[in-house]
Amino acid sequence: MESNKLFGGQSNSMVGISLALLSALLLAFNSAIGKQLGQELHPFFLNFIRAFIMVMMLLPWILRRGIRGIRTSRPGLQFINGFFFALALSAWFWALPRIPLDLITAVGFTAQTFAVLGAILFLGEKSEPWRWGALLVGIIGALIIVRPGIAEMSPGVLAILISAICFAVSRLIVKVITRTEVPESIVFWQAFWTAVVAFPVALFFWQLPNWEQTAWIVALSIVTIMNHFCMTWSVKLADIGIIEPISFTRLVWAAIVGYLVFGDVPNVFTIIGGAVVLGSVVYIARRERQ
Repeated sequence: MESNKLFGGQSNSMVGISLALLSALLLAFNSAIGKQLGQELHPFFLNFIRAFIMVMMLLPWILRRGIRGIRTSRPGLQFINGFFFALALSAWFWALPRIPLDLITAVGFTAQTFAVLGAILFLGEKSEPWRWGALLVGIIGALIIVRPGIAEMSPGVLAILISAICFAVSRLIVKVITRTEVPESIVFWQAFWTAVVAFPVALFFWQLPNWEQTAWIVALSIVTIMNHFCMTWSVKLADIGIIEPISFTRLVWAAIVGYLVFGDVPNVFTIIGGAVVLGSVVYIARRERQ
């Protein structure tokens, strides 16, 4: 692993793990806000307006630092990343109001498997047995919560699977771009191209949000920006094979947020699955410290 040390003498991998944990928490809040808004606004419109507001929020900050802050040497890859990210978000927003939050989170974890496999096949990352083992344990935790055979393959679940594949492709592209681009540039162009790609479709489902909905859309945009920065930096600092299993903590956060916001009481399977997930994360962190 990388030998560089960052804040407080911590290794790059440990800082990456910490940022991935924070990203998982932010994504749980992101899902809760999106689920609520998705019951009132069309998901394709919501996808565009969120990305557009993100661009407007980021642009003054980027320009204040100088136009070189968003200059990119890989415009083609930035567009492809935005394209797949827009597809992933459209499917994700569409599924949010249709299936439970914990089911969305658990099914979405197939993206971790796709991303880790892609990183090994296409990016040359190490295929260490303990990383595969940690990923497998995380999947087992997700299966304990979902309990295959009880939840049917509904259109919402299928949409989340499509979203997971697109998210995995985007994550791999981001990993490649971080080799030459700064995270600030990646976050900006990802939001920019997502807005561009989503705009034509959003026109057919255009709505005028009320003041309360507008406030929540702004909150959604802020949380998304924070999440993107955390995840982009985590991917830059550590291997995808390390970061992806950490994302399984979203199951724990989703259960907590679902209970506090929507009144969903976690059952015994959620508690057991969450404990398995946390065990996987603690194991990863200890191995990376060594």
